Amino acid sequence: MKKLNHYTLLAEMFRYPTADLKLHAEKWRDLISRYDVSLAPRLERFVNHISCKPLSFQQEYYISTFDVQAMCFLDIGYVLYGEDYRRGIFLVNIKKEQIKAGNDCGGELPDHLPNILTLLPKMADADLAEELICSLLIPAVNEMIKEFRDVSNLYRGLLEILAVIMETDFPDSVYERFTFNTRKKGAAHEDLPDEIMNRECVNYKIKTE
Repeated sequence: MKKLNHYTLLAEMFRYPTADLKLHAEKWRDLISRYDVSLAPRLERFVNHISCKPLSFQQEYYISTFDVQAMCFLDIGYVLYGEDYRRGIFLVNIKKEQIKAGNDCGGELPDHLPNILTLLPKMADADLAEELICSLLIPAVNEMIKEFRDVSNLYRGLLEILAVIMETDFPDSVYERFTFNTRKKGAAHEDLPDEIMNRECVNYKIKTE
């Protein structure tokens, strides 16, 4: 079974900034060195940002990126499905997984990116955790990266790091990936196997009838 404890650390950089952000960034630096050193410049730009700016500025930067007039949304269900009713179904199912794993979501929704990342190492079903990463999270994070209007945004670089780490963790996954229809967000494959279709858990493919 692949250990996913590092996803708890990965989650911390996507939370509302606190005084501990610099510490989390240092731990990211160690993690990146075990994956791909070419990712380091993306992290260093973020580290330079938080090293020379007061916490209040860091928090404003986070809010302008993810909350007020957001460049990017951290709620994975919204990224995948937009306002489609399937987002509600996804929220119900991911909430069940959060409760089952005893993962505290705080004041955020259960599909908030940091909450899903901290859920992964707590899931008893390793196959389901892999499916969640490969079928949903990787496509969602890549879509988030693509949606950034400002390519110089420092959080875009962190999302790129996250995407590479997930891809590296599961290079040979058999799980089919969620695809985005160009006309409507959240159009998934129609030919997924029954064992995925009928799961009561996260269910990458959600029946629409």
